Amino acid sequence: MTKKIFLSGIYHETHTFLSQPTTLKDFIINIGDDIIKQNTNNGSPTDGFIEFASKKSWDIISGIQMAARPSGIVDEEAEHFFDTNFFEKLEQHYENIDAIFLILHGAMVSKNHDDFEGDFLEKINHLLKQKNITIPVVAVLDLHANVSDKMIDNSTCVYAYRKNPHSDSRDTAIKAASILSDLFENPNVNQINYQTKYILPPTGVGTANDPMKSVLLEANKIEQSDNDIICINVMAGYSYADIADCGFSLNCCTKGDINVAKNYLVSLANVLEAKIDFAYPKENTLEEALEKIKSLPASSKPILLIEPADNIGGGTPGDATDLLSRLLQSEHEGIVAIINDPNAVKECHKSHVGKEIELKIGAKFDNFHGVPIKLKATIQKLSDGKFTLKNKKSHLASMMGINIDMGLSAVLKNEQLILLLTSVKTPPMDLGQLISHDIKPEDARLIIIKAAVSHKDAYDPIASHSFYIDSQGLCTSNLKRLPFKKIGDKIIALD
Repeated sequence: MTKKIFLSGIYHETHTFLSQPTTLKDFIINIGDDIIKQNTNNGSPTDGFIEFASKKSWDIISGIQMAARPSGIVDEEAEHFFDTNFFEKLEQHYENIDAIFLILHGAMVSKNHDDFEGDFLEKINHLLKQKNITIPVVAVLDLHANVSDKMIDNSTCVYAYRKNPHSDSRDTAIKAASILSDLFENPNVNQINYQTKYILPPTGVGTANDPMKSVLLEANKIEQSDNDIICINVMAGYSYADIADCGFSLNCCTKGDINVAKNYLVSLANVLEAKIDFAYPKENTLEEALEKIKSLPASSKPILLIEPADNIGGGTPGDATDLLSRLLQSEHEGIVAIINDPNAVKECHKSHVGKEIELKIGAKFDNFHGVPIKLKATIQKLSDGKFTLKNKKSHLASMMGINIDMGLSAVLKNEQLILLLTSVKTPPMDLGQLISHDIKPEDARLIIIKAAVSHKDAYDPIASHSFYIDSQGLCTSNLKRLPFKKIGDKIIALD
C-alpha cells in the first residue's frame, strides 16, 4: 500500500541579541501543493525529500513550509501563523497518514518559545497520543541546531547535516527519508541527547577543521562499526541564541541498548574536550592583517578579509562598516565588498548607470555595526538582484534553494573599491552573487567577506590567503562581548 507522508517545515536561525524581530513578511511561505511546486528541482532539503518520495511512490500530503534568512526573534504573528496552519492541516489528515516528515533548522527562537522546535514537536506528539496514533516523526536539522531534550524526546529520529559549509543539505534530507523508509519495517528505535558545557563561535565549527573534524570522524566510525546505530548527530550549536539549550550537543538514534548509545556520546564528548582549543580561534586586528599582507609574495589571486562579526549567515544585518571604513582609509586598492543597504540602493535606482553619486553607506540597522561611510563613486550597474547559484550544492541552497533574490541592487565603483549594494541581506556563500553583477572576484586584490565558515566552498579556491578580522558586530567570535543571561554555567571562551 502507498505510504502517505505529511510534509511540513519551518526554517529559521534566530539571533536573540538583534533588536529587530523577524516578522511574517520576512518568511517565504508555501502552503499545500505549493510546497512541492516551489521546491521541486530547487536544490533544497525539501527537494531532496520530494525526489526520494517520488522514487518510493509515496503520496506527499503537504502542510505548510516557512523559511527566512537568519535574523532576530520571530514575532508572535509569525509563530501563530505557522502553528495554526500546521495543526489545521494535520487535523484534516492525521487519520490517513503513515508518517510526518519535517524540514527544520533547530535554532529558532520566537517571542513565546525559547525552544520553538522542541515545543512544536511536543505538541505534535501530544496530538498523536490524543488520537491514539503511533507513526514515525522524522526531522531534518541544520548542523547549527541547539538541540534540546524535548526535541529528541518528541521525535522518532532526527538527522542533521554533516558538513559546514552545508554542501550536503539536500543529501541529508534524502538520507533522513531513507531512515524513515527503514522505520516502516522496524519502528523500534530510541533516541538520546547529550548536552555539553560548551558554546562555540561559528568560526570554530567548520567541519574541515578541529574540533568538528575529529568528532565527526569518530562518530562515523561508530556508525560504521555498530549496526544498531542508525545515526549520530554532531551538533555544533548556534551561539547567538541566549537560551538554556544553546551550545554543542550530540544525539543518537539506535535500535539497540540506549546505554550503549549514551556511552558512545560520552566518548565523543571526550574527543571534543581533547580538541577544544581549536574551537575558539584567535582573530587578527585589521592592522595585524595588513602588516602580514605586506610580507606576502606577489600573487594574482585575491586575499580574503573575513568579517565574522557581521556574518550574514549568522543573522547580522550585513551593513557593518567597521572593517571597510578603516580599509578605505589605507592606501589599498582593488577592494571588493558587499553591503546591505536598501536606502542607498533606492538612491542609486533614482539615478542611472555612469552617474557619479555621493551616498552614506551602511550601518543603518542598529548601533552595533559601525557608522555610515560617506562614499563617492560611479554607478556601474543597476539590477533586480536576482541570480542563480553557480554551485547548486552551495550552503545557500540549504536556506533558499538555488534561485536567490537580493532585492533591488546596485554596483558602485571608485579608485579603491567595487561595492555591491543589496536590499535583502544575502550571505556570501556563492560566487554567482558577484559574477551576476559583472564583478570578477578573481580580479580583486582584497575581498571583504561577511561570513564565518559558509563562504569557504565558494571563495577559498580563488584566494591566495585569508585573514579573519576582529571587528564590530553582533556575530563577534568573542562571545564574552554578548550579554548572555540564560545559559547558566556554560563555557563561552577559554581564558
